[in-house]
Amino acid sequence: MLRARNIGRSHRSLRALHPSVKNGALVQLESALERDFCCLLEFGPDIGGYDEQPVTIEYESEGCTRRYTPDFLVRYVDGHPNVLAEVKYRADLRANWAVLKPKFRAAKRYAADRGWEFRLYTEAEIQTHYLRSAKFLLRFKNPFTPVRPEYRQLLLEIMAQIDSSTPTEVLLIAFQDPARQAELLPVLWHLVSQGIIGCNLYQPLTMQSQLWSVNWPFTSPTNEQN
Repeated sequence: MLRARNIGRSHRSLRALHPSVKNGALVQLESALERDFCCLLEFGPDIGGYDEQPVTIEYESEGCTRRYTPDFLVRYVDGHPNVLAEVKYRADLRANWAVLKPKFRAAKRYAADRGWEFRLYTEAEIQTHYLRSAKFLLRFKNPFTPVRPEYRQLLLEIMAQIDSSTPTEVLLIAFQDPARQAELLPVLWHLVSQGIIGCNLYQPLTMQSQLWSVNWPFTSPTNEQN
């Protein structure tokens, strides 16, 4: 989808390019908060893709026709409706609420007319322990990352035999040799990033985090109701 508005400058502007595996393209961003939001979108297994600056909405306010372009259109793979998303710092909302409120009302109507949803995301929803987990695991989630099949199978067999464990314990069960443990660890994080091995990503991710075997993928916070 072509952008409906060119990325401009503001006091929080990054003018950054974010590589998107899901979109197969570079995504233009306006703030560090948008960059963090895109990390959640890239990591979320329930999200198929997303477009920045997707549409421009015309609306009436104070007797004038005005225009508003939401930040993202998020597309899901699980049947969830598309989401028009606006990413804003709380301080910006407080300072500019009188101007932003009619924009958001227009976006909500626009989305509802198309069977979509409109959602507002701030640092409270984005910059969490889950984001830190997602940023860490994204380096192992890349589909082009080589994964030794024998290591993958070994980890799945270990997890199938125990109720729960930790990364430290799993490596010790698999190998006594520290060098081979070091080779195995990226494969373990790859399986966690894929949701094949479960872990509470809403808590700090460490070598003592609890792991378990699962048969279903986890979902990202962007698919949760505000």
